[in-house]
Amino acid sequence: FKLTIEYAGTRYSGWQIQKNARTIQGEIDRAVRTVTGRSDFELYGSGRTDAGVHALAQVAHLDVSTNVPAEQLRRRINDELPADINILAADRVPHRFHARHDAVARRYLYQIARRRTAFAKAFVWW
Repeated sequence: FKLTIEYAGTRYSGWQIQKNARTIQGEIDRAVRTVTGRSDFELYGSGRTDAGVHALAQVAHLDVSTNVPAEQLRRRINDELPADINILAADRVPHRFHARHDAVARRYLYQIARRRTAFAKAFVWW
């Protein structure tokens, strides 16, 4: 499955699973285990993010054996995820698809405020 993921990374230590740290990949892994009842799967991100970094549409791929339709899998995983992580789309893709190796571009957006802001504090530098 190709997963398109959005998240507010404020409470996380980046994408990649780390010992004794809460990560985006770790939260999705936990949700997939709960939904599928399996632990024999792999989740690969298109790239790694640092602690506190947010994503609007990060691509990952999930290698898991299941007959659950993609949209139903997306909804069920979302039901198990914290509110600050959301699977936007899940699509069946050929087994050879790899989120990192098949990526053709990456886009980054940096937001720097000119003043202190109460509303966007978690999303801008000032």
